Amino acid sequence: MKKSVLILYLIAMSLASFGQEIPFKKVELSDSIALANQMQQLALLCNTNNLSELDVFQVEVIRGNYKSALITFKKGIKEIPKDQRPYLDIYRHYAEAKLSTNFKDAFRNSYSKYVNISDDIQVINLDKALILRDPTDYYVSNFNTTYGNINSEKISQATAKDLVKKYFLSTVFSSTRAIYFEEIKQDHKRRYTINDSIVIPMKDGAEVSVVLVQRKGSSTTKKSAILVSSIYTGTNLASAMLAASKGYVGVIANTRGKRLSKSDIKPLEYENTDVYEVIEWISKQSWSNQKVAMFGGSYNGFTQWASLKHKVHPALKTIVPMVAIAPGIDYPMENNVLHNYSYSWNFYVTNNKFLDFEASNDFNRWNTLKNTWYKTGVAYNKLDSLDGQVNKLWNTYMQHPSYDDYWKKMIPYKEEFAKIDIPILTITGYFDDSQRGAMYYYNQHHKYVKNPNHYLLIGPYDHWTAQSKPQESLRNYKLDKSALINIEEDIIYQWFDYILNGKEKPSILKDKVNFQVMDTDTWMHKPSLSAMTNDTLKFHLNATKIDDFYGLKSEANPSKVDMTVDFKDRESMNNTEYYPWPLEKDNINLKDGLIFKSEALKEDVIINGSFTGNLEFSINKKDADYSVIVYQLTPENKYFHLSYYIGRASFAKDREHRNLLIPNKKAKVSFDNSKLISKKIEKGSRIVIVVNVNKNNNAQINYGTGKDVNSESIKDAKIPLKITFTGNSSISLPIWNSVKE
Repeated sequence: MKKSVLILYLIAMSLASFGQEIPFKKVELSDSIALANQMQQLALLCNTNNLSELDVFQVEVIRGNYKSALITFKKGIKEIPKDQRPYLDIYRHYAEAKLSTNFKDAFRNSYSKYVNISDDIQVINLDKALILRDPTDYYVSNFNTTYGNINSEKISQATAKDLVKKYFLSTVFSSTRAIYFEEIKQDHKRRYTINDSIVIPMKDGAEVSVVLVQRKGSSTTKKSAILVSSIYTGTNLASAMLAASKGYVGVIANTRGKRLSKSDIKPLEYENTDVYEVIEWISKQSWSNQKVAMFGGSYNGFTQWASLKHKVHPALKTIVPMVAIAPGIDYPMENNVLHNYSYSWNFYVTNNKFLDFEASNDFNRWNTLKNTWYKTGVAYNKLDSLDGQVNKLWNTYMQHPSYDDYWKKMIPYKEEFAKIDIPILTITGYFDDSQRGAMYYYNQHHKYVKNPNHYLLIGPYDHWTAQSKPQESLRNYKLDKSALINIEEDIIYQWFDYILNGKEKPSILKDKVNFQVMDTDTWMHKPSLSAMTNDTLKFHLNATKIDDFYGLKSEANPSKVDMTVDFKDRESMNNTEYYPWPLEKDNINLKDGLIFKSEALKEDVIINGSFTGNLEFSINKKDADYSVIVYQLTPENKYFHLSYYIGRASFAKDREHRNLLIPNKKAKVSFDNSKLISKKIEKGSRIVIVVNVNKNNNAQINYGTGKDVNSESIKDAKIPLKITFTGNSSISLPIWNSVKE
């Protein structure tokens, strides 16, 4: 055996030295023994020079050199991809167990001991990484796909290494998943009392399913409850255990119709009464001290605000809504433009009592659907006909394109905010898809309550990291170290301890508005949103063109810039780069929209807040969906996506009532609802603004006839849209000028 290994090693060195390819003959994936042998031989032929420690470890494991692999592991794996960090202990226990004659027993024993000596938070994070976000199926599929796509009898060293690493992930997780699932779940039972069979009757006869989590061995004194109200059945147990580990009672209440509830599933519609009744139930339990706090993100942020619509329950002491959606405001439409991602979400949450991951992850279905819809040009309200499956919730959305009573009944509306007098901590991110929903609640609360006890925490986070713990990088942008705060485990529970137990307020909340300034490694703290800025950069559109860029001027001017969009043309799209991913790139599509560029900035500035727009234009139709993207063009000629806005001209004045434009007559459209950001803009940078018309496969298409946009189709696209912007059009960027401090 040693001789054959040496021969293979020498062959590998020879092949690597001359850059030659490695012979490769596929076997059946179903033949696990033949596949394992092939991967071992391939690993032996892999040259490990210049590989990271983690890659070397993985190759050595597949070679069967478990002792060498463990030596590599114990020396320290320095550079660890962020998606691999939660799994290092699985890798170590796997390699150690492979040295035993009984792999399964050895792995179970060592992993059980590891879990047993871990603290509550560590095990909760294991649950999140390995059970809640179970990576096994992805890794197995990824290897199988890569293997299946090889159509040559020779492969390069790079391909061989890639295949071995993917096989490592596939085989490690598929051979250990059942064991670590069981060990982690058994450990939960050892630490917590979990009652998952509670069903609470609502006053109207409906049912809400509740899960209760208490830490074993804790004191018998009455406790405060931390409530998560969620439609995402089966995904919130870790949050409830975290609450219990922090000395509270964790409570999960699922949307009526979910889990054990026999009621019909109706997302969004009944949280405004059901959550209040759940709080009432909690306050009457023998273990309750009549103090309830809520937290949660996205839908689970919306439910907190919904609970406050009619009145604030006396037991509810605080809410911490993170990245909260606001139905009718930013979901399923934003600024009255309906986006199609909500189409698949409806099946995800309503197909069964839990969640339909298979439907949600059927990306081929959803991509095919949106591409077919775009190519054929059928009406948006026929989307489920193309899909071949009735989407009841989607069809309901179709009937409510404005912010009407259907949406208003879900969350506080206008003066209903005036009675909300509890402390609130709103958390969102600059790149959170639901930022404008979160800020809608924040702004409305401040509009109807003078100086409310309402704090804002916002930084360079997206919809996911603003609910948990940010990683070092987001969409290829490296975060400042000061931005790397643990939101769920630290900030939120420091807030709960402050409100419920009279402890110190979280140190990061030095004022009412707390925001991380990108590229300065600092936080700023202000008493209000308006205090974030003390100056403005105002740019007027200008027709003077140099190369691909129109100009931006400080003053209004008589120039005009024309744009034509042919809605019949389905070979191209408009506004395809509005979404900020990646955040920084070398180039943008200079043929997509009207591109304007400023002169170089003469000094550093900090953009603080939401950019605003006042557009003056005329069109040959009655309506248009328009967009504005703002970039920083760095001195190194990199484009950084700062913010964007998409809106419908006919709803610019009032989201509740449509006001059609008069064709070929100048119209003035203003907006102030763009994504908020705080970032240092270096001297020498330029501001690039892209003004566009929305026409792509990600959202409904407004053909401009004045009819219900959902019913318009390519039949309404006979005449191209012609739009002329005047030099009175301006975009204003709020900035913080340190000179004016």
